[in-house]
Amino acid sequence: MCRKVLFLIYFTFYNYCFSQNQFEKIELSHSNSIIIGSGINIIIEPIKIGRHRMKITVESKKDKYTRNLSKKEYKAIDHAILKINPKALYDISDNGKDTLTINCMDGFSTVMTIFKNNSKKETYFVNCLSKMDKYTSKRKNFWHATKLIFKAGNVKAKELED
Repeated sequence: MCRKVLFLIYFTFYNYCFSQNQFEKIELSHSNSIIIGSGINIIIEPIKIGRHRMKITVESKKDKYTRNLSKKEYKAIDHAILKINPKALYDISDNGKDTLTINCMDGFSTVMTIFKNNSKKETYFVNCLSKMDKYTSKRKNFWHATKLIFKAGNVKAKELED
């Protein structure tokens, strides 16, 4: 009897911890405005309201498919997104002018929007995301979260590949 009570307490605690930092919905849009039809949209959302099971939907010009995410996949994505520091992505100088510089031409733009409690929580925008960003301190967390979302959606992006 004691084991059953301990198991019930553990199970309740595990579900409580799993749902603490869980986002309601995550949208990722990755495209190049120069290349027609290069856009891809990935949406991660609950299968049913109030459940902890998540699904991922991938939409592109040629394809649209949906699959269920495992708790392990979603937890890794959730944890990676929580590590993103928006202040590190966008450098603003002391005089209030934007000092963000772009060193590539015709690069992909990536927008990640996170929803919690039926409202938009954060939007992150990065231009020219590349595999070299995994080594920079400012963009590595965004790169890692994007890479995990692409991997979960079975999407290959040559600019993010190792």
